[in-house]
Amino acid sequence: MKKNLILLILFLITLSPVFSANDVLSEEYLKAKNHIALMNPLAEKMVEMAIKKAIKKEAPGKYKVKFEGYTLKSMKAGIFKYLEVTGINVNVDGIEIPYYNVKTVSDYNWVDYNQNPIKFRSDIEADYTANITENTINEALKTEEYAKILRKINKKAFPMFMLNEVKVKIKNEKLYIIMSYNFPISPREKDRTFMVSSNLKVVSNTVKMCNIAFDNIYGNLPSQKVANLISYIDPLSFTIALLKDKNCDVRIKSIKIDNDTLIVNGKMYIKGDK
Repeated sequence: MKKNLILLILFLITLSPVFSANDVLSEEYLKAKNHIALMNPLAEKMVEMAIKKAIKKEAPGKYKVKFEGYTLKSMKAGIFKYLEVTGINVNVDGIEIPYYNVKTVSDYNWVDYNQNPIKFRSDIEADYTANITENTINEALKTEEYAKILRKINKKAFPMFMLNEVKVKIKNEKLYIIMSYNFPISPREKDRTFMVSSNLKVVSNTVKMCNIAFDNIYGNLPSQKVANLISYIDPLSFTIALLKDKNCDVRIKSIKIDNDTLIVNGKMYIKGDK
């Protein structure tokens, strides 16, 4: 029995490097100890610089990055404790976001950047805040994606009217949607305009327009027909959807208008490939 016990201990010692390699990257190990190393602050600064450089390449803007790791070994593997990215005047495919902040809530995050494409080895949860201006939305409305929506709307509106352009204005805690239209059967020399105003609320993680009012209508557009099309026109929901990361489950918790700027707060979830 004693001999067998010795053999078992020797066997475990032989395997210990393998166990150790896995254990030092585990969530249980990294979260259970205070990992203090002289090189950690330097490594974290280098990671912050690398992240900032990579983000700027994809979306130009001014960035501030805060990164906190556990150990050098875990950081090299792509495991970290905390990440916060703040962007000012961020340009995403020609659409400018004045302010953007995202910070992780989960304190064990594993992004395997050695894979191509990269793999998320752990679930990641983050809080985010985004400021959206009327310029942000109006730039989004110039995209081909929104042009496709207008074409679908015009099919529904035919033959009564045809939308040529949609713009927004944010003022007095309201979102104003300004639409230029004409008549497809008997077009006028100049486009006509009608405008609606709306408050905003969040329902089931989605921004909804509420208290919709027709501020002014020119011409003889049927109000009920226009009201039925507002849900299709919805420029804000379109803009938010356009800015979403396809890899994330992005949920909206609140939205408010402050100084003619929309402030959106919410959660981001990434499901890890374990």
